[in-house]
Amino acid sequence: MDRRAGLTPEERAQAAADAGARLAALPQLGAAAAGGACVAGFAPFRGELDPRAALDAARTAGARVAFPRVDDAASPRLRLHVAGSIDQLRAGRFGIAEPDATTPEVAPADVAVMVVPGLAFDAAGRRLGFGGGYYDELLAPAGARRRPAFVVGFGYDFQVVDVCPADERDGRVDCVITEARVIHCPGGGTAP
Repeated sequence: MDRRAGLTPEERAQAAADAGARLAALPQLGAAAAGGACVAGFAPFRGELDPRAALDAARTAGARVAFPRVDDAASPRLRLHVAGSIDQLRAGRFGIAEPDATTPEVAPADVAVMVVPGLAFDAAGRRLGFGGGYYDELLAPAGARRRPAFVVGFGYDFQVVDVCPADERDGRVDCVITEARVIHCPGGGTAP
């Protein structure tokens, strides 16, 4: 997190543009948008890489775009709601921008592509979050709950590590996109 905080606004903007272009070029995202499917993303928080440009492009191409909203009274605790854009979100419980509860909700299984943040990722599809398990509930290994069809870890290249600590409860990603590369993770959505 310290390294993200140390980036200049110009470095953040350039990394977001480069990673966003890689995300927008992802075949799964293009197919989802062309088919009018749902794509889920996130609002960047505390220096996270910003997926806004790719999400806006997917919306323009026909996708419905959803964002997570915390609801500790439900399971999973992250609920996905369709929203117009990141700019229409408002600060939620943790200060992270989220959609209003009155916007249409989408089940994780109805999401074609989900873009998720993390503290670290590895090439095996393991993801390290902030420790609350919110995303892990959505990305549960197959069988526990229907997860989004294709999950993209989205972060800076320095967030890619050799091995992320993970166990059977941790949700996995199918690929990782950074400003420098796209990493396809073999067996990403499956448990270790």
